[in-house]
Amino acid sequence: MSLPEISYDNAPVPVREDITVAHRRAWAHIAAPCTWLDGKTRVAIAAETRNAASCALCAERKQALSPYAVDGMHDSLGVLPENSVEAIHRIATDPARLTETWVNSILDGGVPDTEYVEMVSVLAHTMCVDTFCDGIGIERHALPEPQPGEPSRQRPDGAVVDTAWLPTVPPEQASGDLLKIYPSGIGDAPNAPNVRRAMSLVPNEAISFFALNDAQYLPPEAMWQVDVNPRCIEKAQIELVAGRVSSLNGCFY
Repeated sequence: MSLPEISYDNAPVPVREDITVAHRRAWAHIAAPCTWLDGKTRVAIAAETRNAASCALCAERKQALSPYAVDGMHDSLGVLPENSVEAIHRIATDPARLTETWVNSILDGGVPDTEYVEMVSVLAHTMCVDTFCDGIGIERHALPEPQPGEPSRQRPDGAVVDTAWLPTVPPEQASGDLLKIYPSGIGDAPNAPNVRRAMSLVPNEAISFFALNDAQYLPPEAMWQVDVNPRCIEKAQIELVAGRVSSLNGCFY
């Protein structure tokens, strides 16, 4: 598959080539049919992710003491089912206040756990690239054209509900491509960080997301070895930025 034409040649700041390549791959990944959703649905999820920022209901809920105290209908693009729109908008605009009860309500409303994970991944890919563009002060990229084809619909063996609200595959049960999210040195059970397991129910999504993460943040060998740093700023500076972003986004991991 050819990669989308994403370029930062005219950006106001220099952009590393590996970031450009990672963003092209992320856009190609969004556009292609994956494990449970076809390309058209995946691009629609990306579009709805962007749309969530202008939703009046989400804005009202964000200001409320509890988002569950505010009823109403989302300002959606009208392509996806309302239950999917609810999931996308809440995750995109108010992730710090999600609960297990809310997640179960989405599943009970007709979204399978596998499709929920894939939806979260498309949303995360979209927000990573969009936030990068916002941060360097350029226009967001046009969303990719959906690619034809059918999802593979393959659920991995070994997925269990233990450390998370949804099934994940623990590193000691991982095999095949899933081993890519548990690189040597961090995949030794039971010490692999839970964040690496987060989307393991849909291995292709976990693999793609961490490829993007490795370019925008740090590759795994640099995360766990103090003396390894492929970036031009110090590790302490990297973690200061990461910690501040996590605080602002309500990320308690």
